[in-house]
Amino acid sequence: MQKELISEHGFLKFVQEFNHLLKVEKPHWVKEKEIAAAFGDRSENAEYISAKEMIRNLDKRLRFLDKIINNSTVVETQKLNHNNVNFGSKVTLIDCDSQEEKEFIILGTFESNPSANIISNKSPLGRAMLGKSVGEEFDFTINNTCYVYEVLGVCEAKLD
Repeated sequence: MQKELISEHGFLKFVQEFNHLLKVEKPHWVKEKEIAAAFGDRSENAEYISAKEMIRNLDKRLRFLDKIINNSTVVETQKLNHNNVNFGSKVTLIDCDSQEEKEFIILGTFESNPSANIISNKSPLGRAMLGKSVGEEFDFTINNTCYVYEVLGVCEAKLD
């Protein structure tokens, strides 16, 4: 299995969430389940059923986070060169057709959030941008539509 790239900041957020779920949330719900089980008949005990479902959901999330943590390569974006578009870069583009400016941050698959303009390095636009420099035009096609952009600016993204 190929490891996914992830920023140091993103990795630490996933580790922090994993530890919180494992050390705080799960013990809380296990205790709630034990308390609910003491009430008797478990088949009609809403508190017991709810706690059991919550534990199941927490376990799913923990497995997902464990997969991310153990199958990622952490990239220290501040050590990368951001003269050209790179992993962890904030890129300002202009759509050559509409003249609309857009900003994107390129991070890994697990950190992407298209609604916040954080795109994956593996997305069509992310792949097309990597390595480009200010003033360079490039195009990419998605859903049979060709887009042409020019890079207006590249800098290191401030991740928080």
